[in-house]
Parts: sequence; C-alpha cells; structure tokens
Amino acid sequence: MILLICAPGRDHSGLVQRIGQLAPDLDVRVWPEVGCPQAVDFAVVWKHPAGLLRELTGLKAVSSLGAGVEHLLNDPDLPPNLPVGRLVGPRLAADMAGYLVAQILGDWRRLDRFPHHQRRKQWRPWAPDRPPQVGLLGFGRMGKRAAQAFKALKVPVAAWRRGAGTEASIPLHHDRQGLETLAGWSDYLVCLLPLTDHTRGILDQELFRRMKPDSVLINVGRGEHLVEKDLLDALAKNRPSLAILDVFGEEPLPPQHPFWTHPAVRITPHCASLTQPEEAAELIVASVRRVQAGLPPLDPVQWEFGY
Repeated sequence: MILLICAPGRDHSGLVQRIGQLAPDLDVRVWPEVGCPQAVDFAVVWKHPAGLLRELTGLKAVSSLGAGVEHLLNDPDLPPNLPVGRLVGPRLAADMAGYLVAQILGDWRRLDRFPHHQRRKQWRPWAPDRPPQVGLLGFGRMGKRAAQAFKALKVPVAAWRRGAGTEASIPLHHDRQGLETLAGWSDYLVCLLPLTDHTRGILDQELFRRMKPDSVLINVGRGEHLVEKDLLDALAKNRPSLAILDVFGEEPLPPQHPFWTHPAVRITPHCASLTQPEEAAELIVASVRRVQAGLPPLDPVQWEFGY
C-alpha cells in the first residue's frame, strides 16, 4: 500500500522513520514527492494544497493529521463517498487538558504576581477562596479529557454540545438556552468545538453579553469560531475581561493584528496540543491496517454532523 503524507511546512522525517519501523511493508511518500498520484492508496493530510485530492484518484481513504477535518470537508475535490478519518490519540487529548489546567489555574491563582513580589522581597501569601467554574463548549474526546482533569482537581466543570445527551460525570447543556446558561455560569469559558456551519462565529457579541463580568474566554478550537471585532468590543466592556487565544483565522497571526498588543489578550501560537510523531505514527499505521481490512479509518467523520 502506498501512503502519502502531506502537511506543507512541517518536518516529517521522524514520522516517516517511525512508520517505517512499525510497518516496513508500507511505501511512504511525503508531498511533494508523490510519484504517480493515481497509485496512492491512503493520504494523511493537514491544510493540503488545492487540487491534491483531484489527482489522487486511487484513494481508498484519507485522514486528517490531527483532530480538525474542516480542511478536508471544505475541499470541493473530496469524493463524496471517500472514507475520512482523523488522528486523535490519548496524548493529544491529555496535552490539551494540561494546557487548559495550566492556563486556568495559573490565572485563577494569579501566579504571575509572585515573581513581582519576589523581586521586591515581599512576603504576601494569597490564594483564591474558591475554585473557578469552568465551562466547556464541546464535549468530544478533548472535552471529556479536560473535564476529567478538572474533576480530579475538584474544579466545578460543565459542558455544552449541540445535541441533547446524558453524561453522569458533569452537567451537560444543549441548544441556545443551554449555551447562554453555561456562558453566564462560567468563570472560564473554553471553546473546544469542531468547526462547522453551525459553530462558525459562535463566539460573538450575543454570547459575550451573557458572560460574567471579569470572566475569561479561551479559544482552542478554531480561529473561525471567534468574531474578532465582537471580542475587541466585549473586552472593552469587561465581558470577558481576558481572552486566551491559541487559534486564529489567519495563521501565523499577522504582525499588525491588534491582538498582539492588546492588554487583555494572551496569545499562544496554535500549540495547546500538537500531534507528536510517535503517537501519530502508531495511529496512522492502525488506520491504514483498518482500511486494508475493509474497515473505515480511525475516528471516521460523521458526515451528517460535519465532523
């Protein structure tokens, strides 16, 4: 089987080496060294160039090199019946949970004040009188792992998802009323949603009006979830009072963008959770083996939901 990896701008040498160790029978190619495009059986892509899928006429399946699949589902050249999967391993979800715990508890406990005191040799003990209330927009694999992490620390956590459901471990909300209820309850409102037509622009002025004064917005979903102008207006009104952003509509964030210098915006460069070569290789090989056995790839997309 011929496997193509296409994620422009990334070094795939470690990934290819590990795949070779796990599955020496696979013919692994890295874009743009495709060879005969029609001979490729399985492709793993991330923000692939336009027209690539049109050339790969022999594909049996395609997978995203990560949790997001909008770059595939929005490609007009994606065959309608082609199985689509994604790579979401336990390490990816654990790293996301770790990022959120670090950002939220570090901010809630105001740990940034102590280096300032240390430089001045000031002894000023302080801790908050209660844990923060954390609201998660999205309750897929990432959301569930984050909820587990906060519950283990006795931090109140609740979540919202589009459809109704039951989850005994935490309160779950759905529909627009549930979204507004969660926004008004949360000290920290975290977007972990997939990007679909229904979630694009969900972080907007209407939602910000429902947030608590002095609350914090965290976006680790996709940049297109956020209406940037609405956020800038909302920050001026202190709802939220702070935005922690890891994803953006244009990446890298342009140097002239106002987020860089805004005093109420903290930026991380889309690194809250990165697919590591070791885990990615194992997931890719497992996904390929499933396809060879006539099964769907790992974590198949639910076309009716758009993710």
